[in-house]
Amino acid sequence: MLPPGEMFPANEPAYRVSFPRLGSGIRIRAIERGDPASPPVLHVHGWGCTAYTFRYAMPAVAGAGFRAMAVDLKGHGLSDKPQDSAGYTIDGMVEHLREILDALGLDQPVLVGHSLGGTLVYHFASRYPGRVASLGLISPAGLTGVPRMRLYHLLTPRFLTPVIRRVRSRTIVRAALKRVYGKRGHFTERDVEEYVAPVQFPDYGSAIRELLHSYDWKAAKHRQLRVLDLPAAGIWGSRDHMMPSNGMEIYRGLLPQIVLTRVEDAGHVVAEETPEEVNEALLALLRTTTMESSAR
Repeated sequence: MLPPGEMFPANEPAYRVSFPRLGSGIRIRAIERGDPASPPVLHVHGWGCTAYTFRYAMPAVAGAGFRAMAVDLKGHGLSDKPQDSAGYTIDGMVEHLREILDALGLDQPVLVGHSLGGTLVYHFASRYPGRVASLGLISPAGLTGVPRMRLYHLLTPRFLTPVIRRVRSRTIVRAALKRVYGKRGHFTERDVEEYVAPVQFPDYGSAIRELLHSYDWKAAKHRQLRVLDLPAAGIWGSRDHMMPSNGMEIYRGLLPQIVLTRVEDAGHVVAEETPEEVNEALLALLRTTTMESSAR
C-alpha cells in the first residue's frame, strides 16, 4: 500500500502539508495550495474519503486567487482516529470542524463539503453562521436519508469490529468506486490505491464504522433545521445512487440563495468524475461571495 509520504499530494511542490493539533488533542492532516494571504476555501470530504477527493478542485480554486485548503477529518486519512462514538455524531463532528477552523486560524472561510461533508458544513453553518462566508454542497448526503443505509448498518454490527479492523481489500474499494461513479468518468488504479491506503492503519476501519453508525443520516426528521441567508451552491450528478431522487430539494428552503447545478450522467463523486463542471459552479460561488463581501 501507499506509504504516508506517497499519498496525495505526495511531494508536489504547489502544496503545503501540516499536522496541527486541535484543542481536543486530536492531530489532523491539513493540505493547502495558493497564497496564504488570499481568502480561504476549506474543502471537507465525505465518509471513508480523504482530501484526495478535492485533487481537481484545489488547483482551480487556488488558480482563481483563493487559498485552497482541505483536511482529513478525524478517523480518516492521515489524521488521528479516535474510537469514541459520541465524537462521530452530528454535534461531535460540528465541534470537530470548529476546532479545525480554530487551529487553522480561519475566521470566515468558504466551506465546501462533499457527501457527508456537505451536510456537515451545513450543520456547522447552522450552529456558527457568523463563521461561514458561503457554502458549496457537492452531493450532500445525510439530511433526508441515504438509500440502503439500513443495509450498511446491518452489515457492520459492533461485534464485527475486530473483523472490520483487519479488512484490507482492494476489491471492496473497486466495488465501492463503481457504485459512486456514473457514466461520465472512470476511476484509475491510482484512485484505488489512494482510497485503500488508509486501511493500513488498524484504527481506520473501526473509526469510520463509528461514524457510519453515529452520524444522523436522517437529520431532517430528528432536528430543527435552520434557514441560512448565505450564498450557496448545490452540485450533484443525475446518477447519484447515494442520494434520494429529490435529495437536493430540501436545500431550496434551507438556503434561499442556493444555485443548483445538476450534472447529467454523473454519479456521487461528481467532483472527481466531471471536475470542469463542478469547478465552474464553485468558482461562480466564489465570485458571488467575493462581491457580497466587498459590498458589506
